[in-house]
Amino acid sequence: MGESAPQDTPPGAAPADVTAVVDGAVKVLRAYQQDALADVALTKLNRGVQERTAVVVGEVQRGKSSLVNALVGQRDLCPVGVDVTSSVAVGVTPDADLETARMAELFFPTGPRRIDAAELAQWVTTTGTQVCDPRVDELPTAAAVAVRDSHIRDVTLVDTPGVGGLDSGLTRLAAQSAEQACVLVLVCDATSPLTAPEMAFVTEAAATVDSVIVVVTKTDKNLRRWREIVAENEQILADRLGRPVTVFGVSSLLAVIAADVADPAVRTRLEEDSGITALRAEIGRRLDAAAELPHLDAVRTCLEGLRSIRSTVSRELDAVAAGADALPDLTADVARLAELQEQSRQWEQYLARDLTLLRQSAIDDLERRLDEIRGKWTTYVNTHGMAVLRRSEQKFTADMQTDLQQAMAQTLSTFLARLHDEIIAPRFADDPSIWEELSTRIVATMQDKRIETHQVGNKRQGLLDPTLLTMGVVGGSTLGGLLGLSALMGVGVVVGTVWVGVNLSFRAIRAGKTNLLTWLRETIATTKAATGRLLESAVAQSRPEIIIRYRDYLRTSIEQLQKTINEVQKSASADAAAREKTTARLTTNLQIVDKRIAAAEQLLAGDRS
Repeated sequence: MGESAPQDTPPGAAPADVTAVVDGAVKVLRAYQQDALADVALTKLNRGVQERTAVVVGEVQRGKSSLVNALVGQRDLCPVGVDVTSSVAVGVTPDADLETARMAELFFPTGPRRIDAAELAQWVTTTGTQVCDPRVDELPTAAAVAVRDSHIRDVTLVDTPGVGGLDSGLTRLAAQSAEQACVLVLVCDATSPLTAPEMAFVTEAAATVDSVIVVVTKTDKNLRRWREIVAENEQILADRLGRPVTVFGVSSLLAVIAADVADPAVRTRLEEDSGITALRAEIGRRLDAAAELPHLDAVRTCLEGLRSIRSTVSRELDAVAAGADALPDLTADVARLAELQEQSRQWEQYLARDLTLLRQSAIDDLERRLDEIRGKWTTYVNTHGMAVLRRSEQKFTADMQTDLQQAMAQTLSTFLARLHDEIIAPRFADDPSIWEELSTRIVATMQDKRIETHQVGNKRQGLLDPTLLTMGVVGGSTLGGLLGLSALMGVGVVVGTVWVGVNLSFRAIRAGKTNLLTWLRETIATTKAATGRLLESAVAQSRPEIIIRYRDYLRTSIEQLQKTINEVQKSASADAAAREKTTARLTTNLQIVDKRIAAAEQLLAGDRS
């Protein structure tokens, strides 16, 4: 049925060679009492199935919705037509559940709502009856459809809105796609080569990672020249990017016709002729490659611990070889750590100060981003006028929402990165597990926060309903794929999507310029307040954790050094045979650790032989 190529491992499962490397490293970690880091590595290795997402983008009337239907193999799943233009992103997710298949879920800022898929066009197209009805109080900013028997296995397809053409913000999704098992499918027309906006988009996106697939659609409408257009596009891209790029020609019409054919042989031939089979295989190949990356993060975690262990074993081996000559340096190290213990109470006060300054810096950073958003939309309103916004109020609502999402996500991400670089790393360089655990707990405190906010005036009524700003870590959900925003929080910790539900901004658009600008100003203020609360929560969570871990870290380090001193003293007073035995044991241990390090480094370097 034109599915992507089968995988060697079940979807979401770690490849066998990755599992072998991690399992071997974990044994070493546990042997040296690094159980916490070993647990983190195994959690990363065995994390649940990652959402595989292909986001279909392109300028208006390029056939994005038709291509999504063709990839799935179901006619009219996403609304299509000559005069039909999508107004919000629609995700299509395979679902074997008989009750949810062919159902749609609309994502309103106040919460999701389930409808029959046949009603989808009323809510997600510019001419939909619900979208055009002035009596409708609330419109969705995204939607998802569950389908059974999708022809593209285990892949969520996201049909982006045609209103407004290519969104440059989607290039950020391309940059993050290597972390999120996601590809971008850029849809172009078979009647002419790439346009300037399309060329600019694919150049920016493809320059970052290999996650962009270019598709020329409607080949059935240009049977004589579409192959020339494909070849010309490939040449243009090769000249611009400096590497060969395959462009796929697809007839979505022939593909959906094929899906309705009962004869398997005829259906297969028609799908191949339509070009949809090759495109499905390429999407599957790209996603299969990206799907390994989260599991490789487990290898990186192990590698950090192994290098720390190697340093400890190597230091002990050198000390034993030096004998009594090593004792003064070891004793000095113990004294230094003991002094740090004595000074820890004073350091804890400095920590409170440093965390406060870090939080304030993050707030200042957020204010800068929010000022840019306010300036951007105020300028847009003043330049284009309310008539432009009202023609596509649903799309502009989603765009404003995305801007606020990104401001919050970038601020929180920067805060965690600086927390690691400026506070954690300098004090816990020998124990990477501390950051792994601490960042995970901080992120957990950022979930499921709900904040009631202001009300916006309306010409005809007294007040609109209160805006509901919802913060949450969606992480791997269909909604996360729809929003196309994945924040890399801290070092190696992929959190997922920070979702800000902007309630009823389209009603503010309808109410007039003054009310819209008031809504924008007050909603930005609420975004700042909500992010501030999240940062306060992060500081409150991190301070006692850091203090406790630092005390444990110093105590354990002193115990380890004292153990080495005892080993050196014992070796110095022992006979030559005993010293040789100790040296041989430590050398063997070092070789075992080096072997595990080499296996991990080889895997991360891409050598799977």
